[in-house]
Amino acid sequence: MRYIPWRPAKSFAPRLQWSVLPVLLFLLVFLFTACGSGGSTSTTNSKFGGKLNVGLASDAVTLDPLQSTALVDRQVMLNLYDTLVKVDAQNNIQPDLATSWQFTAPTQLVFTLRTDVKFTDGTAFDAGNVVFNINRILTTPTSPRFSELATVKDVVAIDSSHVRFDLKKPFAPLLATLTDRAGMMLSQKAVQSLGKNLANAPKDAGSGPFMFSEWVKGDHLTIVRNPHYWQKDAQGNVLPYLQSVTYHGITNGTVEFTNLQTGNIDVADTVDPNFVAQAKSNPNLIYRQIPGLSFFGIELNTTVAPLNNVHVRRAVAWAVNRDEILNTVFKGVGVIAQGPLAPGSWAFDSSFAPYHYDINQAKAELQMAGMPQGVSFTLLTTSGSPLATQEAQFIQSELQPAGIKVNIQQETFATLLSDTQAHHFQAAVLGWSGRPDPDGNTYSWFHTGGGNNNMLYSNPQVDKLLEDARASTDQATRAQDYLQAQTLIVQDASYVFLYHGVSIQASSTKVQNFLLLPTTIMEFMSVYLKA
Repeated sequence: MRYIPWRPAKSFAPRLQWSVLPVLLFLLVFLFTACGSGGSTSTTNSKFGGKLNVGLASDAVTLDPLQSTALVDRQVMLNLYDTLVKVDAQNNIQPDLATSWQFTAPTQLVFTLRTDVKFTDGTAFDAGNVVFNINRILTTPTSPRFSELATVKDVVAIDSSHVRFDLKKPFAPLLATLTDRAGMMLSQKAVQSLGKNLANAPKDAGSGPFMFSEWVKGDHLTIVRNPHYWQKDAQGNVLPYLQSVTYHGITNGTVEFTNLQTGNIDVADTVDPNFVAQAKSNPNLIYRQIPGLSFFGIELNTTVAPLNNVHVRRAVAWAVNRDEILNTVFKGVGVIAQGPLAPGSWAFDSSFAPYHYDINQAKAELQMAGMPQGVSFTLLTTSGSPLATQEAQFIQSELQPAGIKVNIQQETFATLLSDTQAHHFQAAVLGWSGRPDPDGNTYSWFHTGGGNNNMLYSNPQVDKLLEDARASTDQATRAQDYLQAQTLIVQDASYVFLYHGVSIQASSTKVQNFLLLPTTIMEFMSVYLKA
């Protein structure tokens, strides 16, 4: 097993000459007297300066929000880049770079912006910068962000602190969409000067609590404190408290948990379900979990044989044993998924359960497909993860009695993402971390041409329902649209839903002020390390 080695700083013990000690003692007395006369309290000061080590389930892929599709990217980027608005622990929209907003018409949204924010390259954040970032998305149809903002017609700077979004039609999920990659604001100067280097070394591109420092692919990625960050704590101290955050990609869940136990990392983004009980009982660790917004399952390429036949795809959906996978592989951490909307979503319908484990029904679907002798396909899964391998092996063994042969092919996470985005695959085990508005779990995945629609799925009825749900401001009407869309999505089975995950905090007890969000994002702006 590979462990993250400690890299301790060199220890220096210079020899003091006795003749200088009286001078040093005088200086120490003077300094302590001066410190007692004002400034921040020692309690506040004790929060500053920690170096946090974080384990990620894989190495990041890109730090350019225009192209990113990986959760591990978001974990880093949302600590580098501020967004127009943000989401809190209750999935409510809160101000960030925008202090307020108002729909001046059903198709016009005006934001009032902060006027005290600078990017770390020294340029000021203003309305023109918002126009640049949004236009960067609107003019890049190949970006996964393009479908997220498909309803935006134009964005206009009214003055330096006000910007207007003009919409093609009402767009209810817009604010929620702008809490994530579509709403990340980067320095125009930095983006233009960095060019392609933005993806791997976004130096001075953000205004967030941390700044990019270095990225050694396959080893670590480090971000450091932004000393000029605009947010402050309740005592008026400039955030963040931490001196630096270093991310380590660790695909093996056993290795990641071992590093957490031994203190080589302070925070783990995931915990292998086999170690959850251990994490809960360890007095040196904090383990918390809340329902997440995610879904996990199998992408099926609808344009490649034999999965271009809907009956074959349905056979897979009937033959997979969700209960066995959740309870055996994942030790019951999560809940069974029947569609893209998790129990934490306001549009979730607990009565929606179209599939269960039924080998006879799977065989009947193959009969209708004209393939009673059976089919075979290749299933991509992430290499280096025993848990991912076990899940793929369970899928393989469960589908075999129905006459479906699964050939498992392991790839690095980055390669798997590349192959699925390029549609160079038959089937792949791949999930989604989830979004606060149900649009974020549906439109980009299942609308024709959606930015995450690797399956090349297309159903005009689903398109219309998802478009109608975007355009309505009535939550009950939207919920009904999503239920109807889900019904068609699972019938067409371009994606076989297996389970919904949880959002966790898994950390050393030294890690304080950790905000646990349903989105699973680890924000370190207010985190500090207890001495």
